[in-house]
Amino acid sequence: MRTRALLLAVVAAATTLSCGDVPTLDEGIAYISPIILPAPAVAVGDQLRDSLGNVTPLRIEAFGRNDELLPDPVATFLPTIVPSPVSIGADGIVTASDTVTAVQTVQLVGRVGGRLQTTTASLFVVPQPDSLGRTSPEVTARPLPAIDTLNVMVTGLNRSNTRVPVPGIIVRYRITGVFGTGASSASAVLTLDGRTVSRPDSLAAVDTTIDSGIASRTLVVAGTNVDSVVVIVRARSLRNEPLKGDSLRFVLRTAP
Repeated sequence: MRTRALLLAVVAAATTLSCGDVPTLDEGIAYISPIILPAPAVAVGDQLRDSLGNVTPLRIEAFGRNDELLPDPVATFLPTIVPSPVSIGADGIVTASDTVTAVQTVQLVGRVGGRLQTTTASLFVVPQPDSLGRTSPEVTARPLPAIDTLNVMVTGLNRSNTRVPVPGIIVRYRITGVFGTGASSASAVLTLDGRTVSRPDSLAAVDTTIDSGIASRTLVVAGTNVDSVVVIVRARSLRNEPLKGDSLRFVLRTAP
């Protein structure tokens, strides 16, 4: 009897909702996006910046009942755990404390109105990166078809003046030369793992450094008349300044 009574109560509630008014939406918003981060990391003692080095706030996009994009909603942002190594202003600007001694990951949420909240977004708090270096050989020789993994590391100095890996830094790879009789740019591509090719002309690729400070992309050379391929790797600081070691050069030479 108890189960039957509960079922009847649920049916009655559903009937009431279907026959009643549609619930009102906060500011006409049906749903919101996750937090839009201008960068994956913020430097200790600095503010969160975009790829050009400009201080940029956190954002949320809002959508109406018909999936239309609405004007920028009024949003608040906060870390999920306090005390936190970052503070967030009413304007969405994130500022990292200058007392942070080690890399930290902060979880953030955003709220719009009284009902809508985003999923959590992760933000690294890191030393300002200042150096880019190889962790794979500069020159390799491999038979065709050739596959070569190109690893680099981004580092910076912490408050103890110790060099440490820096995660959350965008690293850009580009094939700048494919050499050989009859070779063409289509003879070589940059991939995620040596298998997944996002497009047939993948002469450029982007990765973001992980906790170890490492970024990686794989060069695949499939042409039959290729003698060598040159890849240049670049990264910049969170203020959009060139790192020491910027424009690293990798060379893959084909072997019989």
